[in-house]
Amino acid sequence: MKVDKVEGKKEIQVRKYGENELKGELNFYLADKMIRDLFLLDEISLEEYRKIRRENIKKFKPILSELLL
Repeated sequence: MKVDKVEGKKEIQVRKYGENELKGELNFYLADKMIRDLFLLDEISLEEYRKIRRENIKKFKPILSELLL
């Protein structure tokens, strides 16, 4: 397969993250690990896990939150 022309080039925008955004990212992953462990130990149901995770994504706004919802 040979590609002769690439269409639709988009400029990549570099975004710098501040300390608060990085702390939010860390807090999200720590909270996510905690609820995942609770789910794996059968302390919470799958439905509860998903509901709590959605709320954590909304609260902490991790960098890739659009992909997580």
